Amino acid sequence: MKKTILAALLLAILPTLTEAATCTSADMAGSWKLYTVFDSVGRCSLIMPATGTTISTSSYCYLPGVVSSISLRGTLKISTGCQVTGSITIGTYQRTVDAYISKGKDSISGIAWQSSNVYVGNQFSGVKQ
Repeated sequence: MKKTILAALLLAILPTLTEAATCTSADMAGSWKLYTVFDSVGRCSLIMPATGTTISTSSYCYLPGVVSSISLRGTLKISTGCQVTGSITIGTYQRTVDAYISKGKDSISGIAWQSSNVYVGNQFSGVKQ
């Protein structure tokens, strides 16, 4: 009886384990709109190449009332579990990134913090264009 119940539970759980999202670098590639408070409210255009982890030099941020365009640089990599890690620099402000891409692979959310002072950081979200 216990073996039958255990087998039934495993059969019920197994499909959900195999349905978990798996990601590749191709899922990061493309254009993303990020919304953040990075020492100022900002909207960023993040462009990731089809290969590699370096953010495209065409990436930038708009900080309303502060500056119309400021460079966005850095490196980001994605794990098979859809975790995005790396670092980004907006102007002179660098942050370490920890984020996740959604199961649909069209949105991202996470946190970013200053490496030298973990009490300085922000949350961000974004959508793939």
